[in-house]
Amino acid sequence: MSSGWGFSSVRYGIVREGSSLPPAAAQRRLLEAAACDVILQEGHPTPEAQRRLARLLFGLKPGDEVLAHSLDVFQRTTGELAQMIRTFLEVGVSLHIMGEDADGHSLTPSEAVLQVLSLLADHEVRRPSRTPNGASSLKSGSRNLLSKYQLDYARKLYREGASLRSIGLLFQVSPSEVWEAIGD
Repeated sequence: MSSGWGFSSVRYGIVREGSSLPPAAAQRRLLEAAACDVILQEGHPTPEAQRRLARLLFGLKPGDEVLAHSLDVFQRTTGELAQMIRTFLEVGVSLHIMGEDADGHSLTPSEAVLQVLSLLADHEVRRPSRTPNGASSLKSGSRNLLSKYQLDYARKLYREGASLRSIGLLFQVSPSEVWEAIGD
């Protein structure tokens, strides 16, 4: 496959195991039918698997295509997905969400789509601790999750008179999220 950018483009398929996804074998068959050049298959997500996928995704070239059954294979928050897709489109990479059939949905580089994703991604950068349903990231499993030791330390600091704002700055979460996590 060749793009107009002078690069040889590659069609990448991504298969992941997950409760919201069909069996890996079914995902693979769909991607093979879509003529993917490379199919990356990961079992249950681990930090190392996420790093490998991130290296692949952020090393894509203009004209490359990424195919997946659904956005769930990326296992990212909505804001992180917006940032990732914006990067794809800025580089000239197309994203195809296959669903249950080969038609699916495609996001290709276009000005309107890039504008919307840029707005969403910029919003996420300004408010990274929020999850799509408005729940606190401290309890939702997003990247700002505080460990038991961090929670213990945050409680200790609060008892010693530290403000919620200063504790939030330390752990990169909002004061209300600190209170939600340590409040008695």
